[in-house]
Amino acid sequence: MKTGIIGVLNNPATSFNSHSAGMNHIVSALFKADVLTQNDNWNDYDKLIIYHGPNFKEGSYNVIGGITEDVINRAKKLNEFTGIIETLDGFQLKDFSIKRKINLYNDNENFKKIELPNMKNMVIGDSHSLSVWPNENYGISRNDGKTLFGFLKLEKDLSVYDHVILYFGNIDVRFHLCRQPDPIKATKELFNRYVEYADKYDSTIATLLPIEDESRKLPGSGLYKGKPFFGSIDQRKEIREIANEIIRNSGVQYLSWPKEFLDEKGNLKFDVMEPKQSVHLRPAFYLRNIRQQLSLF
Repeated sequence: MKTGIIGVLNNPATSFNSHSAGMNHIVSALFKADVLTQNDNWNDYDKLIIYHGPNFKEGSYNVIGGITEDVINRAKKLNEFTGIIETLDGFQLKDFSIKRKINLYNDNENFKKIELPNMKNMVIGDSHSLSVWPNENYGISRNDGKTLFGFLKLEKDLSVYDHVILYFGNIDVRFHLCRQPDPIKATKELFNRYVEYADKYDSTIATLLPIEDESRKLPGSGLYKGKPFFGSIDQRKEIREIANEIIRNSGVQYLSWPKEFLDEKGNLKFDVMEPKQSVHLRPAFYLRNIRQQLSLF
């Protein structure tokens, strides 16, 4: 069955500079589907899966720039499609049309809501987890905004999986550990619990990213209590190094980031991050892609 990934409010991003595209590439691989735009012939496909990217919120139909001709054209193409239509992100054409007063839907029932495949190998982490997803033999459980502290409280049973890659902790370093009465003690306690948990299930841990320069601008969605971080850059570098040393010395399998990601000050290079205001790597520098990219440094 030939399957396509489409959006109505926007075309799914595909640029290797875009965090949104990072998730779209994973969705495309897991469903063995092509990412389509309004310029493609959707009727060449047996099934369409609606997925606008990780920033779409179900039931919210705000469109940057308003309802343009391209949005209308994509809605029409979807309405006229005669094959199977499923929605991964919860988008419903009928609901969109009613709320935005666009009479562009037939009387068919709502599209079937589906989930990402729950596979025997999994990547589990926060929004940074996209960068360590290795291949289509792994599913992904992305928990945007989830701290390592919050994840460990869940005591999730990982024995149901053959292998798990865990990637949490960057958020804890950015916002929370430096707010503790004794940040170093809190870091050691948290990451010792982390490696014990990972070892229990023979899981792999991704080490934490280097700290970026404080001149990096963040969008409002990237702030916590109105601030882009807590603690000085030197404090956060120190606790990040303590955390990574605990991971590296624990005996658990781990993934690490290349030294080429560092600038002359030992900070994360902006060149490997999304060009826009963001805390994320651009997909070109995800672990599965960097072998080709390291020659650019």
